[in-house]
Amino acid sequence: MVLTVTLNPIIEHRLHFSKINETETNRNGRLSYYAGGKGINVSRQLNKLGVKNLAVTFLGGEHGRRLRAALTAEEIAFTAVNTVAETRYGSVIIDDGLGKVTHYFGENARISKEESDAFKAKLEKMIQNCEYVVFCGSSPSPACDSIFAYGLELAEKYDKSSVLDSYGESLKIALDKNPTVVHLNKKEAGEYVGFTLSNEDDFLEALKIISAKGVKISVITDGGNAFYANSFGFNYKVTPPFVNKIDETGSGDAFVAGFLFGLSHDEILTDTLKHAAALGAANAESLQVCEVTPERMTALMKEVVVEPIGKKMNLMNEMV
Repeated sequence: MVLTVTLNPIIEHRLHFSKINETETNRNGRLSYYAGGKGINVSRQLNKLGVKNLAVTFLGGEHGRRLRAALTAEEIAFTAVNTVAETRYGSVIIDDGLGKVTHYFGENARISKEESDAFKAKLEKMIQNCEYVVFCGSSPSPACDSIFAYGLELAEKYDKSSVLDSYGESLKIALDKNPTVVHLNKKEAGEYVGFTLSNEDDFLEALKIISAKGVKISVITDGGNAFYANSFGFNYKVTPPFVNKIDETGSGDAFVAGFLFGLSHDEILTDTLKHAAALGAANAESLQVCEVTPERMTALMKEVVVEPIGKKMNLMNEMV
């Protein structure tokens, strides 16, 4: 089972219009509520792929109640630590005719130290009962900055494979705790290593810095462009499939779900990268977030190209 950890969830209020006129009042939009947050997105995509998972998050207030209802309606298995502060909310305006999406996010919830400690206590129990644990997204407040690092310590203690996909202060703290896999996008990686990634050498140098932290597999993606991965010192360039992009929101989360799919099926690294790249690309084809079908993933992964850079790894040793 996969445990997904989301510290900064969001309930999206989605307004759908058949056509939006930006100079006039737009009426009669269809309202829907959508569960969001990076780990929750990963859980949604894993459900589509038939991978058993459980999401753990914070929930509070009226927005938390709506998010709880949305998770239940989507049949996303979850457990939560209650907070005094309202869960984050967002407004998403969708022009179905043009396939255009505009996002407006509210302020983060202010989590207390007591609530953070309760979350850590819950993690201790839950990590023991999973095979893989993924730490996704941002930290909503300073009291939460150390949760991912603490969770990674637990993953190592109980011999669980871990995936880290974060940024900012929580990333800086967590990278010292030996995550199995790290996924960052180009911007996040550049902010961490302190220089802009503008060519292949920059990507490889950033991967080298991240891998030196004890990370077994590190990946830096760049939207729909070619991206790079490092596994035990061996580098790969991955060219994702071309798709007609509609909305890239959640493509990084779909990518992580693809990686977890590969890990949970004991695939070699090259096939795992193909599944991840295919899911990330397929997600960008849709207005929905992390709802790619297994059939679409399989079709697109045939178009992914994985090339070793420099010394080559024996495929028998590519397993995590």
